Amino acid sequence: MTIGPTLLGVALAGSFLVGCSASGSPPGPAQTPMPTVGTRDPISIPAAASRTVEAPTWHPGDRWTYVWTSGSNRGSKTVEVREVKEVNGVRYYIVRNADADHYWTLDLHWAGSVRDSKVEARMVPPEPWYRWPLQLGQQWEHRGSYEQADGKRRAEDRFAVVGAEAVEVPAGTYQGFKIRRTGSGGDSDEYWYVPEVGSYVRWIGRRGGVEFEERLSEYRSGGPAPTPSAAPRVPSSAR
Repeated sequence: MTIGPTLLGVALAGSFLVGCSASGSPPGPAQTPMPTVGTRDPISIPAAASRTVEAPTWHPGDRWTYVWTSGSNRGSKTVEVREVKEVNGVRYYIVRNADADHYWTLDLHWAGSVRDSKVEARMVPPEPWYRWPLQLGQQWEHRGSYEQADGKRRAEDRFAVVGAEAVEVPAGTYQGFKIRRTGSGGDSDEYWYVPEVGSYVRWIGRRGGVEFEERLSEYRSGGPAPTPSAAPRVPSSAR
């Protein structure tokens, strides 16, 4: 998407995720592991406008690399699924991002993060960045509490699937669902989800006067390789 967080980190996450367990519904049908995608290997994808898609199934080792810009600053980051772990009866993807382990429910609702064996932040209930099955015109809302070490604040967000369109990034050109999030505090995000890579390929975020953008440069699947077909047996009479 492989070593998991330390036992202490998991224990802390377990206590901090108690209030986040309500949204841990099972994922959609498992998808066939996707091929490696790079700048030299774009994927041609059918138009998304007339279809709906279920939640992807992530596997340990699934990895997305993005190039990012924010003003005059630029760089790259890698997001990787480390493991799938059950906490308080709910299964989570443990995803390494920026030296922190982020906890995502199997339907891709963000529950919180642990850094250096300490709880860094959590959202109660988890933030539904996607709502399945995903389809054009879909809308949903989220109201919750965003909590950090220095306190907590009320979070109110509106989401809408506003388009199904082509999006070009360093990894190639895709057809994806464009999703828009609007926060009550004035911040916002636009991101393009592509089913064939199981995540977003472009993200534009605005936080006050700061804007940043991320674009997919490479995707590698950590899913199991397909089992090769057995060679056909030759009847003894034909030997």
